[in-house]
Amino acid sequence: MYKVVVLALVIFAACNSLESYENKFEVTEGCLQYNSKGGYYYNHPYFSTAIFKNIQVGPNNVTKLRLGVAAKNDGHVRLAPVKYPYDSTVMNEIVLSGWRNTKSEVRRYTRTEPNKVKDQIVLKELSSLGMLSEYGPLMFTMAIHQDGLVELTKDGEVVPFLKFQDPKLSYEYISFCNWDVPAIYFFDCPLERDKRICEGIVFP
Repeated sequence: MYKVVVLALVIFAACNSLESYENKFEVTEGCLQYNSKGGYYYNHPYFSTAIFKNIQVGPNNVTKLRLGVAAKNDGHVRLAPVKYPYDSTVMNEIVLSGWRNTKSEVRRYTRTEPNKVKDQIVLKELSSLGMLSEYGPLMFTMAIHQDGLVELTKDGEVVPFLKFQDPKLSYEYISFCNWDVPAIYFFDCPLERDKRICEGIVFP
């Protein structure tokens, strides 16, 4: 019995000693990936959410999609009603931890060209010091309600870290861009995933 206890403690200690070296990108398994390095004004592609495999419409017609971003700062998520939103298109943009990784902001504006917008309105602004990292992705679920309420909740948490409401919001298409440093985006991610404590041990 004593040997069994000692062996269990050794395995537990070994597992804990390697925690700081875990692969932080395992949480992106099953996601699609877009690497953004062209800058804010580049003609980034817009992806149709209608063909996402992992998008989910739940009770009360709340639409959920799981996303992620790895960047030193400035994760930009754009939501638009059309694939080419350049004909005076009203759309939204979520800035995750811009301003040197210190602040997040939600905007609504009218886009006229890839590099031109007008009539910008700030819908939400909040501090987010150190929220992003280029060494590991920020993974979150975006829940979109029919009345335009949007909630962003980090993996493993239940309280949204960002909420805003815009009755004009449209999410038929989604796009991503970077500011002054490259950013890696993960999208159409599975909403549910296994939680691994140690390699080879999986809990439901």
